[in-house]
Amino acid sequence: MGAERMNGHVTRRDWGIVLGIALALRLLSAWFETVLHPDEVYQYLEGAFRVTHGYSVMTWEYRDGMRADLFPWLLSWPMRLGEWIAPDSRLPILLPRVLMALSSLAIVAAAGWMGARISRAHFWTAGLVAAFWTDLVGFAPHPLTEQLAAVLAVPAIALLAQRGRGPGALTGIGFVLGLAFLFRPHLAPAIGLTALYYLWTVRFRGIVPLLGGSLLALAVGAVSDIAGGDTPFEWMVHNYTRNIVDNVSARYGVSGPLGYAVEVWQVWSVWTVPILALAAWGARRYPLLMLFALVNIIVHSAIGHKEYRFLIPSLTALILLAGVATADFAAWWAKRRGGDVARRLKVLTVYWLLAAATVVPVYKARDTFIVTPFTARAIDAARARPDLCGFALVGREFDGSYGYARLRRDVPIFIRGRGDPRIDPALYNSAVVWAGHESELSPAFVKKACGNGEQKQCVYERPGACSGAPSPSEINRYLRERGM
Repeated sequence: MGAERMNGHVTRRDWGIVLGIALALRLLSAWFETVLHPDEVYQYLEGAFRVTHGYSVMTWEYRDGMRADLFPWLLSWPMRLGEWIAPDSRLPILLPRVLMALSSLAIVAAAGWMGARISRAHFWTAGLVAAFWTDLVGFAPHPLTEQLAAVLAVPAIALLAQRGRGPGALTGIGFVLGLAFLFRPHLAPAIGLTALYYLWTVRFRGIVPLLGGSLLALAVGAVSDIAGGDTPFEWMVHNYTRNIVDNVSARYGVSGPLGYAVEVWQVWSVWTVPILALAAWGARRYPLLMLFALVNIIVHSAIGHKEYRFLIPSLTALILLAGVATADFAAWWAKRRGGDVARRLKVLTVYWLLAAATVVPVYKARDTFIVTPFTARAIDAARARPDLCGFALVGREFDGSYGYARLRRDVPIFIRGRGDPRIDPALYNSAVVWAGHESELSPAFVKKACGNGEQKQCVYERPGACSGAPSPSEINRYLRERGM
């Protein structure tokens, strides 16, 4: 492809190819059963199920009033659609994932727009990198507020690069940024400082529509809270009090200020340095995105409890910056060493593909650590039993499985984690049993199927009814008594 074509006009066909590749990869990611973090099951899918059915697994965050109902309410609609179309299938879980995957195309579109403002070459590098980079594909279908906040905040901040926008556009951008804050309040410093810097560069022209759009988003959040029977934004206060003041989140692990540097290196490995170098180069064209990314990293680095997903808004911004800068680097490389720019771009794209491929095994390892596909299929099989009266997970903590959002049967779920007391087998007639715990079942149980891999699991079933006796192993009582 010659330099003239690479620097020409970006066509609809160009957009179609880039977005088509991104869509295919994201739908493929949504199709495979993966859970990157227990919160997507127990905070959000369970919350969506509770909105519709009135019962679910209830974790400490909801018991302490630390979560809003807006995100679960949004997820409940594709879940309801799935139940209406095929109630006995995995569609009620799949459709929320598909919705998240589709929404993530906004990130790819933002990358393409950022590149297209410069040249067709920049469009292709920025668009393709955003389309296939592993973090952006891997997180795309997961119902996590960090991912949704990235989908909202990063494109909105990218759009602020075009000065002279009218009141309508600024109102829309402010509204989207306000929604990002609602879904992830921890982004407040990053969003606030980025917006303030933008307003300073334009001498505060447009402050009224930008602020007005944000206030409109907050009004949506307030109405949602009231509809759920809560005081507006009280959940934010509880979230801050419990996690920051009471430091409850520390019981799930803490690390030092450089903890995120270690985590990113564990995922990106040797590609970390060139990606960050390219992102720094790209910041010359889009400084607002770099400011947003850095402030968010600094804020989260100051908090003891750290998780990779908390950085997804920042990592998304950095990848988009690096994608744009790839074309700049190709031009510099060709000028310094000689040769065709388009050929340099092809070489760099191959390097990006290789880098993305090396990150895939890290994601696969994280997926299978939490909920295995076998566990998901076992719950589907239990749901299909007309005589199901109790379901047990024997030998693994509760976060190793889906809850009622997958089971969709109003029967007790029992937990027997490592070190917990034995569950009375009369309480359940279907169970997923991890290796080493088979002896805890009664002789009436029959092995039906087993999974392979590091986490050896088997499904056991028995005929007959359940005793219905109260038990400390019942999942909600189990979580409540342990403060989980």
